[in-house]
Parts: sequence; structure tokens; C-alpha cells
Amino acid sequence: MPVTIHASLPSQRTKQLRTEEAKESLIRSLGVAMFTEREAIISVRGDSQLQTFQGKITQLDKQLRNIRVENKDEYTWIPFEDVMKIEIIIDDHIVGIFK
Repeated sequence: MPVTIHASLPSQRTKQLRTEEAKESLIRSLGVAMFTEREAIISVRGDSQLQTFQGKITQLDKQLRNIRVENKDEYTWIPFEDVMKIEIIIDDHIVGIFK
């Protein structure tokens, strides 16, 4: 299965600063997805639209602040600062939305 990319226009195109609480929530979600090796849907802020990637988060580059999302066919690196939301999939159901 390729890394799935869905595009849609965001409700507002703003580079809003994340609160510390939101950053901590994303970091916890990232840790849960990596530790449990669950597939996740990662929503990413793009230049003019919101994109989503689906796959397992397999690596974190702490120096460059990027996360690696992969599935059986391919992988991509995503800047952590662009991540808006992480949804973890368990038994083909989205069980949590972490913003």
C-alpha cells in the first residue's frame, strides 16, 4: 500500500503557533504511534492545502525534527513543525485524534 496522500483546502490558511499543550499532545501521540507500531494518519499543513499521510511512524530525526512515515511500498519524511494532527488506527478504526 503506498503512502496515501489526501489533499483538501484548510478552513483557514494560517501559520498559527501551537500552544505548549498542543505540542505535548502531538509528542505523546507520536510516541504512542511509534511504541505500539500502529498505523496512523498524519495531517500536515502544506503551502495551500492540508495533506494527509497514512502509514507507520518508524523514525524520528531529532536533529532535523522530521518524522519518517512508511508503509510496505514507500516512505516519506515529514517536518514535525508542519504536523497538525495524528490519528492512530487500531483494528481498522480511528480510535484517537491527537491535535
